[in-house]
Amino acid sequence: MRHTLIVRSGQPENRYGRFTHEILKAEGLMSFETVDIDAEPFPDARPDDVVVLTRCFLRESEIERLCAAVSAGARLVCLQPSRRLAERLGWTGANRVIHPGWIRIREGYPGAGLPIQTHIPVELYSPAKADATLSIPAEAVNADWSGTGHPAVGCRDVGKGKAAVFFYDLPKAVARIRFGNPELASHITTGLWSWLHAGDLFAGHLDGRVNHLPQADFHGQLLARVLTDVCATPLARFWYYEKWAHRSAAIFQSDEDGSTPEQVRELSDAVLARGGRGTFYLMNETQLKEPDVAALRAKGHTFAPHVDPWTCKEEWAFAFPDAVRRETEAFRKRFGACSTTIQCHCAPWQGYMDWVRLFLENGYRLLFVYMSIPVSLMNRYLCGSGRPLRFFDDQGVQHDCWQQPLITYDDATLKERIANNPGALLAEFVTQVRSALDRTHTAVSILSHPISYSTYSKPFMDACFDFLRREDIPIHNGDAWCDFLDRRSRVTVRQERISEAAVRLSIRNLTCRLPLMLPFGDGLEVEVNGVRVEGVRCHRLETDFLVVQLEAGNGLDETHVEVRRG
Repeated sequence: MRHTLIVRSGQPENRYGRFTHEILKAEGLMSFETVDIDAEPFPDARPDDVVVLTRCFLRESEIERLCAAVSAGARLVCLQPSRRLAERLGWTGANRVIHPGWIRIREGYPGAGLPIQTHIPVELYSPAKADATLSIPAEAVNADWSGTGHPAVGCRDVGKGKAAVFFYDLPKAVARIRFGNPELASHITTGLWSWLHAGDLFAGHLDGRVNHLPQADFHGQLLARVLTDVCATPLARFWYYEKWAHRSAAIFQSDEDGSTPEQVRELSDAVLARGGRGTFYLMNETQLKEPDVAALRAKGHTFAPHVDPWTCKEEWAFAFPDAVRRETEAFRKRFGACSTTIQCHCAPWQGYMDWVRLFLENGYRLLFVYMSIPVSLMNRYLCGSGRPLRFFDDQGVQHDCWQQPLITYDDATLKERIANNPGALLAEFVTQVRSALDRTHTAVSILSHPISYSTYSKPFMDACFDFLRREDIPIHNGDAWCDFLDRRSRVTVRQERISEAAVRLSIRNLTCRLPLMLPFGDGLEVEVNGVRVEGVRCHRLETDFLVVQLEAGNGLDETHVEVRRG
């Protein structure tokens, strides 16, 4: 059976088509191959094949082939189909949209509860004819959260197959939630700072009613669940973290900002005492000497420059790229190995994604620059997620660089709040992380300045570290986290049916530990490379899974997993 993602790169409507593949991989769905029908023949789909069609227009002959394949037993998920295709799949347009759109996910699906934003139009359709196979995983709602009477997502049988339709461009919605409004690029909007931040892209963009929700994650999880529901065989999926017991993960970073070596060591000891490691970003005039860095590096910490834009003597748009190159080169010459991650002093950000290429050119592949704005968004989701995703810009270009949102930190703007009432702030932190553990499984990125930790934030940060330790949430440094993300992203899966009751998974590039998740857990028997294994039965993301822990290595090019109904 083939799992295909169809894009049409030549159409402007399909600008975010390829981003769908990144969202699928983030959700652990590694079996989809992208076909660009502007460069390749339109793919045939057989019974049990799964096709995801991204937003584009199809020729009549292509519509005919696709609908015939579904009628014969193929499974189709359409992301904002054209009107002609929607009608062929049994939907009638109302000739209206909700913009900016909101959706409410149905109970029993990940993200159910409060409506979530899309920032883009949701087209209004109704089923041409109701039947017993019709289901509505999500409905379109107005900005005041009143119902529209129209679905945002609808599923139904079509002949021997199934077709699910999203009436909005889901990957574009995820991009708008995660990366902000490109119209606000290079404008100062927050009223907090006199220089440009990534947070400036979110003014009037993130609705205060839902800033505590990882909205971008919910859209991806909804897509994954709909695919699971329409698939005729168990759809293999990988967990977000290297162990199934890990329901979240923490990533720790520290901006040195003129701290003393003693203050850096004090914060280092606090993280190490909870089994964690961190990445420290050092000012060009750092007080740490080479032996200090070597000693901390030996304990598992990593280091990079904390590039200071205030050394620039003219507009940062011109001078900052030179500062990044200059300080990176100086750091490597002095301290040797440099982290693949970075956080610059004062977290400057130019344009929409103008500096992503700059950081890539200098060897940085994970950026912490998107910080939840103090005071209003501390312990909230500025980007609708705590999990990483690769940057994808509004020109349809994906960058091999991870956006890692920063959720919790100490900072001069938060000093009074942290020092005077750490208990209230800790309660917010615990509430958000508890939700991640129990429901959303998003990650949490934390920053502490050594000088802040030693003078006012220690009680708050220690309580955060202690909570993470008690809940078995690993604390990674930036490099270990980036390495895991790269390894997980490279995994590919090919599924094939070998009998009416069995499928075989051929898994390549498995170079890290990963839990394999199989829906329809009851009665499944699993063999890994010919050896029977017992999985763990668990309920997560509103779905029952049979989970098998896969290990890296064994000298095999492929890991073979056979799944049978007992």
